[in-house]
Amino acid sequence: MNKATRTLVLFTAALFALAGAVGTASAATITWLNMAPTAIGSPIPNGQVINVPGIGNVTITYSIPANFTYLRQAGGGFVAGNVGAGAYTWTNYESFSTIFTDTPDPLVPLAFSITYTFPGPLAAGSVFVGSIGLGQTTSFGGGASVYTVNQNGAFLGDYTDGGPWGPTAYTGGPGTFSLQNSVNGAGGANPWWNTPLGVVKVTDQITSLTVNGSQIRGDGIAVNIGFDIAHATPTNSSTWGQLKSLYR
Repeated sequence: MNKATRTLVLFTAALFALAGAVGTASAATITWLNMAPTAIGSPIPNGQVINVPGIGNVTITYSIPANFTYLRQAGGGFVAGNVGAGAYTWTNYESFSTIFTDTPDPLVPLAFSITYTFPGPLAAGSVFVGSIGLGQTTSFGGGASVYTVNQNGAFLGDYTDGGPWGPTAYTGGPGTFSLQNSVNGAGGANPWWNTPLGVVKVTDQITSLTVNGSQIRGDGIAVNIGFDIAHATPTNSSTWGQLKSLYR
C-alpha cells in the first residue's frame, strides 16, 4: 500500500471513529450530586465541599432568607428515572429543598440563590439541572415559584411518578432559562402546586452554575445538579485538528 493510500485509509478510519463518538455522546447516565455526609432531612452547610468521582471537588454556597427552611431531601418515585425517550437515565436523584411558610398576604415571592463551583471547566452538555415541586396559584394575589439559570440550556423533559403534577413550563432564551409550573389554580392543591422532575441540559462549558430561586409562601421546592461524568472533560480542539495530529 503506497503512502497516499495508507494516509487515506487512516484518515477515513479516524473520521468514522470521531463521527461515532459524536453520535453516541447524546446518551448519558446522569449522576446527581450526592450531598453526603449531610444527613437526609438536615440543612446543607454553606460552603460544603463534596468530592465527586470523575469531577473533583464541588463547592456549594448559597444565599437564602432567614425565614426559609432548607435541607437535603431524597426519596419517593423520582430517585430513579429517565427523560429524552430513555436517552438520559439516573438512579440517585436527591435535592436541595427550600420551604417558605411565613409572611402575610398577598403572596410576595422571595429570592435566593444556590451556587455550585467546580474544580475546573466542565464540557458543554455534561451538567444538568433537575427541579421538582414548583407551585403556582391564583390565591392570595397569585404567584409562582420559579428557578432561573443564566446559562444556555436544552429542556429534556419531565419525569413523573404518576402523581397529579403540573408539567414543567420551560422558558429559554440567549444565555438564560427558567422553570415553573405550567398550570394554575386556587389554593394549595395539585396539579398546580407541584411539578414533576424537570431536567435541563446546560449547553455551555462552565466552571460554576448558579440557580436563582423566586419562591412564594406556602411552597416547598427542590433542585439539584447532575453530571454526565463520562463526557465532562472539555475538548477545545476541532475534529480537523484531531485528524491532523495523526499525521504529524
